[in-house]
Amino acid sequence: MPACRAGDALSPAPTEVVIDLENLPDMLRVEEAAKVLRISRSRAYDEVAIFQHTRGASGLPSIRIGRCLRVPKRALLAWIDAQLGDFDAA
Repeated sequence: MPACRAGDALSPAPTEVVIDLENLPDMLRVEEAAKVLRISRSRAYDEVAIFQHTRGASGLPSIRIGRCLRVPKRALLAWIDAQLGDFDAA
């Protein structure tokens, strides 16, 4: 196994995927939203369940279409902004 170099931690991993937010579909599957947020699939489903259970008071915004769960891109981006609050206003 090769030795780690000092700069390795700052270098992007070879399998890292950069997500272009502009080209995301208007409705994302929960797995796709998890990739955008860089969280696990199960954590994303937990957050969607919280959203559904609290009727939108908290959790990851989602809608149910029959048996399918979708995360609207517009709601996801607004949710990310709300999570940041005044963080990026400084």
